[in-house]
Amino acid sequence: MAKIRIQNAGKIVAWLIRGIAATLKVEFVDRAGILHTQPRGPLIWAFWHNRMFLAPWMHHHIFPHIQGCILSSASGDGQVIADICAEFGFVAARGSSSRKGIGALVALAEAVKEGLDIGITPDGPRGPCYQLNPGIIKLAQLTGVSILPMHFQFERTLKMPTWDRFELPLPFSRVRIILDHLQPIPRRMTEDEFEVQRSALEKTLQDGVSHERHE
Repeated sequence: MAKIRIQNAGKIVAWLIRGIAATLKVEFVDRAGILHTQPRGPLIWAFWHNRMFLAPWMHHHIFPHIQGCILSSASGDGQVIADICAEFGFVAARGSSSRKGIGALVALAEAVKEGLDIGITPDGPRGPCYQLNPGIIKLAQLTGVSILPMHFQFERTLKMPTWDRFELPLPFSRVRIILDHLQPIPRRMTEDEFEVQRSALEKTLQDGVSHERHE
C-alpha cells in the first residue's frame, strides 16, 4: 500500500514539537561538561532513533549559535525528518549510518570541517532497535571529532507501532536529557579496536535506556 504524504508535514511536526516541548519539565544532566563551555568545537551527537523527537528542539534551545547537520535516510520518511530539522536550523545529509553509506559520511565529514554539530541515530533508519551501526564510529575516526552519547528519558510517552517503538513524550510530563561523557575515537585502529569502540558506544546508549526502565 502506498504511503500518504502530507503536504508541509515537516512544518506541522516542528510546530507539534515546539508545542509539546513548551509544556514539559526538562532536566538537563551535563556529564560531558559542555553546556557552559564556550566556545567549543563540533561534536557528533548519538541518540537512538526512537528518542529523536526532542533532539532538534533541544539543540536549537541550548546551542542556538551552533548550526547542526543531521543524517536522514534517502526514503520519503527521511525527507520528512530532514524537513522537520530544517525548521530548527539543521541541514541534512541523506544516506545510511552503516559503514557502506560512503556518500553520507563524506557529506557529514564536510559539515564537521565547517564547524557543524552532527546528529546521528545509529540504529536507523530500519534497525534493529538499540543496535549500533558502525558508520558513526567511522565518521568520528575520519574527522577526529568526539561522540556525545545522549539519553532522552521520558516519564510518560505514547509509543508508536513502528519498528523502533517510537516514543512521543506526553504534554506536561517530565523529561531528563543526559549529555553523557564524550567518547573520543582514535584516528588509527585495527578491526578489533574498531569493534571495541563500537561496542562501548552501543553499551553506553543501551545503558541509558536500561537505567530509565529501572527507575
